[in-house]
Amino acid sequence: MVAAYENSKWEPIKWENDMHCAVQIPDKNQWRRGQIIRMVTDTLVEVLLYDVGVELVVNIKCLRELQENLKTMGRLSLECSLVDIRPTGGSDKWTATACDCLSLYLTGAVATIILQVCNGENNTTWPLPVKIFCRDEKGERVDVSKYLIKKGLALRERRINTLDNSHSLFEKSLETPLEQEDSMDTKCIKINFDPDKKAADIISEHKVSKFKEKILEPRTTGCYKPPAIPNMKVLEAVVSCVGDDGTIFVIPKLSEFELIKMMNEIQSNLKCLGLLEPYFWEKGEACAVRGSDTLWYRGKVMEVVGGIIRVQYLDHGFTEKIPQCHLYPILLYPDTPQFCIPCQLYNTIPVGNVWQPDAIELLQELLSKREVQVHVMKPTDYNKKYEEERWEIRFEELLLSETETPILPPYLSSSLPPTEELYAVQVKHIVSPDEVYICLDSVENCNLCNQHSDTDDSGVSWESESQSLDEALRRFNKNVETFPPLTDFRTEMPCLAEYDDGLWYRAKIVSIKEFNPLAVLVQFVDYGSTEKLTINRLRQIPLHLMQYPARAIKVLLAGFKPPLRESGKTRIPYCPKWSMEALWAMIDCLQGKQLYASSMAQVPEQIVTLYEDEQYPVHMSLVEMGLADQDE
Repeated sequence: MVAAYENSKWEPIKWENDMHCAVQIPDKNQWRRGQIIRMVTDTLVEVLLYDVGVELVVNIKCLRELQENLKTMGRLSLECSLVDIRPTGGSDKWTATACDCLSLYLTGAVATIILQVCNGENNTTWPLPVKIFCRDEKGERVDVSKYLIKKGLALRERRINTLDNSHSLFEKSLETPLEQEDSMDTKCIKINFDPDKKAADIISEHKVSKFKEKILEPRTTGCYKPPAIPNMKVLEAVVSCVGDDGTIFVIPKLSEFELIKMMNEIQSNLKCLGLLEPYFWEKGEACAVRGSDTLWYRGKVMEVVGGIIRVQYLDHGFTEKIPQCHLYPILLYPDTPQFCIPCQLYNTIPVGNVWQPDAIELLQELLSKREVQVHVMKPTDYNKKYEEERWEIRFEELLLSETETPILPPYLSSSLPPTEELYAVQVKHIVSPDEVYICLDSVENCNLCNQHSDTDDSGVSWESESQSLDEALRRFNKNVETFPPLTDFRTEMPCLAEYDDGLWYRAKIVSIKEFNPLAVLVQFVDYGSTEKLTINRLRQIPLHLMQYPARAIKVLLAGFKPPLRESGKTRIPYCPKWSMEALWAMIDCLQGKQLYASSMAQVPEQIVTLYEDEQYPVHMSLVEMGLADQDE
């Protein structure tokens, strides 16, 4: 092939489906025999390299007319399918993980292929039903089908007509390399086992030509039609997503069935498009997108950054950054308008004329995936570059009094005794060796040698205050279902949260961690620990529980610092200056012990020294083990 075509010149030829050709492999000095599957565009052609089983999209300048003497030799590759297994997950499509695993395991390997054909059956059943055996790293013979089942990537499929291995099973063993030395990575294999049967006949068995003419418009120019706005002032719709710029994307309820039907047809009939030669994408270009869920969508290029492209899924509204290999320069259903309608809240301007992240998060939580009633207030001119509709979206039930969370002030802060006084404490939570949450030990503080008063300036006993809070929480836990759920998730919002022990404690919102489903990071203010909870584990806090100060006090520990030389030890991910060994050692020093503290500073941060038995600093144990250095 190289000798015949190495010095050949390209000549314009009117290529048509099923024509034989010689194909130059881009970026490689290789020529392969091929057959044209279809014309993608005027300059791009999808071809089948039937000697290696690869479908490839190339420029027509890479094609030459195949010489007659090269057509006489039969095809050199076979299309096979593993029998007795099926995809997991209830789908008839193999996952990308399973395909990648199979490719990694078999590409370049020498395998034993056993044909699974009954006597009397046509031995050109396509693709060929086979079992494949190859050697693993230990040299042991492995059944590839069983290997996929063991990895959880396939399920066993029992054949209805059981074959009699001794009489009716025709087994033929082929020792053949799965890939020639200079062959390419395999994608879709469509070749003929019978040399007398034309590849065109096999290709036609795998495509619905009439449908493909409908969904695949072989062009790279143009764009999808803008969404069709229902001719009504009020319509029912579903909010598909909320963009970072405050744009709200809705899908009219009347169009949902048509969208589902179109998506199902695309997934069922859009086959592997093969490899695409290097393509230069431009902003605003329409395309077909293979999403992160392995489904095909209609899309548009929003931004090109190196090898990553930010695309918008036009029928759903949301955007995503994906590799270039997941885009294809064709239009799917070019005559069907977009189903997703972008809109903006009518007569609403964000603070500073820019939508802030917290406002976007609130809109996403209120509207995403919900059915809304849309009032068309001011349609926008669709001749503009970006089609928009201004809408007023009403969601009155969110404003009902029973769903409104009252705005509460932050918790009161507990104060520590004056500096240089010794007082009993309990360590409630450890963040790192030099950062902990403590609370005052009311019982021990009554008997300290310093005889510090057990009342503050208000004359309220800290011990009685603690007991009152515990009693109030016990009463609340008996009637937890009577308190309304939390509906306001702003930062520092006081609330009641359910802990792992099934009891409810005082807490505050730290941040929103996830949106689908909504999950919130909360901090238990009387203990200092944090946890990510779903909103069904959050309740509005009764006002009378706000009168008690938060018990947990964040303090930094004085007298020690991370060692200067400590290599090779696992670090704390969120505090890499300390090792995990130092953290566990500090937990051992603090856990279950009666401790005392002396304040070193209270502004801007609370800094204390912790003692055992009122004399021995707890950090000295870490210093002696070489896990910390003394800090004078």
